[in-house]
Amino acid sequence: MNGLHVTLEQFSGPLDLLLHLVRTAEMDIFNLDVARITDDYLHIVEQEGVRDLAEAYQFLALAATLVELKSRLLLPRHAKDEDEEGAGELDDPRLELARKLAAYQGIQDVTEELQRRAAQVSAHWPRQVVAQLQAEILYNLDSLSVYDLMSAFAEVAARPRFTQITIFKEDYAVEEARGWLQQRLGGGPAELVALLCEQPDMFALLVTFVALLELIKEEEVSFEKRDGRIVIVPATTTDVL
Repeated sequence: MNGLHVTLEQFSGPLDLLLHLVRTAEMDIFNLDVARITDDYLHIVEQEGVRDLAEAYQFLALAATLVELKSRLLLPRHAKDEDEEGAGELDDPRLELARKLAAYQGIQDVTEELQRRAAQVSAHWPRQVVAQLQAEILYNLDSLSVYDLMSAFAEVAARPRFTQITIFKEDYAVEEARGWLQQRLGGGPAELVALLCEQPDMFALLVTFVALLELIKEEEVSFEKRDGRIVIVPATTTDVL
C-alpha cells in the first residue's frame, strides 16, 4: 500500500474508505483498477481485524463485494461479447460500484461546501444540522437516486438568494420543517426544486432538506422522476401532477 496507514475509525463507512483509496491512488472512478483497490481495501480490513461485528459488518460486506468483483473481472470474456459494439461498457461489472462512488463523492462535495459556509458564519451556524444532513444522506445511499436529490439541493443552494451569508437569529427545528412539509404535501405531490425554493434562507433550506430526508427514510414520502423533474410524493396519495 505504499506506506499508507489508516484505521477504520477515520472513515464514516466503507465507501468513505474506498473513495479515500481511489483518490490516494489517483484513479479514475469510472476506470477502477479493481485488483489494486481490492488488495488495498482488504489489507486495511485485515490489519484492523474485526473487533466489533456490529460496527464492522458494512466494511466486511463491501470487502466481499470487491472480492467477487475482482473474481468476475478475472474470468475470460466470450469473443462474441467482445465484438459487440458497446458491450464492454454495458457489461463492465465495475460500473455499479463506480456509480456509487461517484454519488458518494458528490455528496461529500456538497457537505464540504456546507461545512465551509458553516465556518463563515461561525457559532451562528447550527453545525449539528450539517452533521445530521450527512448522516441522513448516508443512510439513504443504497438508492443511487439520492444523488438526484443532492443535485437538486445543490442547484437551489447555488442561487444568489441562498449564497448570501446570513446571521441566523431564530431557531428553525427539523420538527417544524417536517410539519411544514407534511402540510405542504397534504394536497398531493410537489416538485422538489419548487419546495426548496420556497425557503427564505440557507438555514431554512438546510433544515427543510434534512426533514425531507427523514420523511423519505421513514417512508412517509417517496420521490420519483417525472419528465426530468424530481417529484416528492406523499405515501398515501395516488394522484399525479
